[in-house]
Amino acid sequence: MVDDEPDLADLAQALLGYHGIDVCIAHGAAQALRMLEADPHIDALFSDVMMPGMTGLELADATSLRYPHIRILLTSGYTAPELLGPHSRQYPYIAKPYRIDDVIERLRR
Repeated sequence: MVDDEPDLADLAQALLGYHGIDVCIAHGAAQALRMLEADPHIDALFSDVMMPGMTGLELADATSLRYPHIRILLTSGYTAPELLGPHSRQYPYIAKPYRIDDVIERLRR
C-alpha cells in the first residue's frame, strides 16, 4: 500500500489485514521501490496516483518494468489515471472512496 496520507494508508492496512492480506506501508514511491527491491515476496502494489515527487503512475510504470509479476491497482480521489497524460500502459483503477471488498477482489485477480 502506497499513500502519502498516513491515516489513509493505516486504515487500508487495517482493513486489508482484517481480511487476511499482509500489507506493507510506504508513504511515497521511492520508499515503495526500496521495499519492492528488498522483499521478493511482494505480489501486489496498491498505490495512490497523486503523490508528491514520483506519482503513482510513474511508480506503476517502474514496478511493471522491474517486477512484471506484481499485480498493480491504482486509486485516486481526484481523477482517473488515463486523464493525467501519457504513460506507458493502462492499469486497473478504483476511485476513492473505495469499498475494501472491491479492492480485495481486484488485488486477487
